[in-house]
Amino acid sequence: MRLKKTVENRDNLLEITSQYKERFGLHDVTGLVGYSYQNNIYERSAMANWDFPSDQYTYNNMEAGAALKRGEASQVTNKQENTLIGFFARANYNCDNRYLLSASIRHEGSSKFGENHKWGNFPAFSVGWNMYNESFMESTRNLLSSLKFRAGFGITGTVPIPAYVSLSQLGTGGNFLTADGWVPTIKSSSNSNPDLRWEKKEEWNVGVDFGFLDERITGNIDLYQRKTKDMLWDYQVAKPPYLYDNILANAGSMENKGIEISLNFIPVQTKDFIWSSTVNYSTNKNKLLTLSNEQFQLKAGFIDAGHTGGPIQQTTHRLMVGGKVGDFYGFKVIDIDDSGRWVIEDKDGNAKPILEQQPDDKKVIGNGLPKHFLSWINSFSYKGFNLSVNMRGAFGFDVLNMPLLFYDNPIFLARGNLLSTAYKPKINGKSLSNLQELQYVSYYVEKGDYWKIDNITLGYTFNLNDKILKKSQSIFYRK
Repeated sequence: MRLKKTVENRDNLLEITSQYKERFGLHDVTGLVGYSYQNNIYERSAMANWDFPSDQYTYNNMEAGAALKRGEASQVTNKQENTLIGFFARANYNCDNRYLLSASIRHEGSSKFGENHKWGNFPAFSVGWNMYNESFMESTRNLLSSLKFRAGFGITGTVPIPAYVSLSQLGTGGNFLTADGWVPTIKSSSNSNPDLRWEKKEEWNVGVDFGFLDERITGNIDLYQRKTKDMLWDYQVAKPPYLYDNILANAGSMENKGIEISLNFIPVQTKDFIWSSTVNYSTNKNKLLTLSNEQFQLKAGFIDAGHTGGPIQQTTHRLMVGGKVGDFYGFKVIDIDDSGRWVIEDKDGNAKPILEQQPDDKKVIGNGLPKHFLSWINSFSYKGFNLSVNMRGAFGFDVLNMPLLFYDNPIFLARGNLLSTAYKPKINGKSLSNLQELQYVSYYVEKGDYWKIDNITLGYTFNLNDKILKKSQSIFYRK
């Protein structure tokens, strides 16, 4: 068989801007207006044929293969095109490097959205107060080297990846017989959604930037609250009025809020030795506010996601209103009975044999998104030597131990292999028996906290004098 495939992904970009700057005494004003155009064209073609008279053709002379003459060869072509157009403006105001204002607006349109909502408006503004430059701060300048407070609000938009999801696309249908023979048909292959629109994120943030001891200690603290509206999701719909039972639509909303802290400091600084360090910390709290609206609803009221695969064939996560993204959802085990089977906690908090399980006994048994992120970056330099050590970690999250889920159960011996811990005690000194079938339960959801060294870099910088450096350059460039 010979297969030839060609893929082309072409981006056409155009951006035009005009800027204005002016100073009036203590007042600085800058402004910018612009236009942007982004056009993407994706094309793919592929053909396959076989039973060639000679292997020397490779994928050239594709028509020589006998499979084409028998009607067995294949050919596929595809093309997608989308366009994003934006008009934008921004204005900045600075009064004596003490009071700062900034405002911007983007008016953007995408061909990917429905006929009724192709355009969206995305404003943003921020204010800042450089308190350090106030006259009443002079007495603190032997300790304080910078202090700035700021606040802002902004809206951003998300574009779906597929190019034609808002349209009713055409596909091939069946054939029907006419006096001239069989005629192929064309039919609609998807639902249209003229109201498909931008998924928007609205974010408020407040923060402070500071420095001490002539900037040997600097840092910033940011608090934010982000609300995502009109989230895109694939919803089940009724037939009729729709031709098909699923449609991409905007309905859900979600909230994220948290804090980000960054600290930079130089603990040691001498003539020959410098140690600089950076610590970054962030935490985020997530909550799903809605998953439906008046037009599009989830029949079950929740979304099950993730999967164990065979032979268990169970979903591992659930998205539900009031819950968090990343929630593990399953049976919570509290014991093992005398027959070597799991004992679970039912919906009322009582013990129940796993053989009597009911779907409503499932509950949140963990979450896969870290609550806390921490990184620590250190740089050391001594004369010509330099050393950097980057470390980071994540805390307050869980992972599903898939190898343990399958290979730590005695019954899996029938499929070949087991872990050495399969027959060892699991809970309260009790072990599982060969009677316990594979089950996705909380025992296999473990703490995922980690702290690791990302990289260590050691280097040396040679200090070459001008004479040697010039000589080496002349040797390097000589041909």
